[in-house]
Amino acid sequence: MNFKHCLLVSSFLAAPLLGLAAAQTAGSQIPPTNVNVAGPTPNQPTAQNTGTASPLPYNTPSRLPSAGTDDLQKSVAALQNTLTELQSLQLQTKQAHWNVSGTLWYTLHGLLQEHYQGVSADADMVAERMLAVGASSDGRAITIVAASRLPEIPGGFLDDAQVLQFFTYQYETVGQRIHQRINDVEKVDPSTANLLQGVETNIEKYQWQMRAFLQNTPRDPNTGFDLNNGKPVPLRGK
Repeated sequence: MNFKHCLLVSSFLAAPLLGLAAAQTAGSQIPPTNVNVAGPTPNQPTAQNTGTASPLPYNTPSRLPSAGTDDLQKSVAALQNTLTELQSLQLQTKQAHWNVSGTLWYTLHGLLQEHYQGVSADADMVAERMLAVGASSDGRAITIVAASRLPEIPGGFLDDAQVLQFFTYQYETVGQRIHQRINDVEKVDPSTANLLQGVETNIEKYQWQMRAFLQNTPRDPNTGFDLNNGKPVPLRGK
């Protein structure tokens, strides 16, 4: 190997070492950081200056109702009562989904499954909100039976007109109760009130979907007689 080749090999070997030295020099000018140590948060309460266990700052824009107060009791009552009614609706929509009969059996079979899934999702959100405010949720069967205060769905096969009338009234009742609870908690726990408003909106939609089969319009003098042996299906407000 001649002298020219030796210089070329030395250059290749020296280049990475020079780059490493340059990087180390540049790195020494950057103050060390630790991603596991909370950075300064001026004028904001943190775990370091409040004595809490969480390393995160408080969520000051939204405050949960304080434990041991009437505010918390109102929120827990509104959520638990709504949860119990939603669970009752879960059972009833599934019972009707299995047993509906008549001209509209297939349509209602599918619609009731959609309602069951929607009510189940809302029940889950309500239960998790109870955990967020610091209370356990009670979803036991004995609680549903004792506390829902909703009429029970009949057993056996269910005529399509009977199903439409039953759930039109059932959704109307639950929607009215949730609306009252929203008024009870909207000032003391706006986040819970907002969640319940979403649930109320869904219940109103389900009620309309049932009522629409029987409700007349300016273009259709519908009474549901074709589903009820030639007799109108009575609905409040028709």
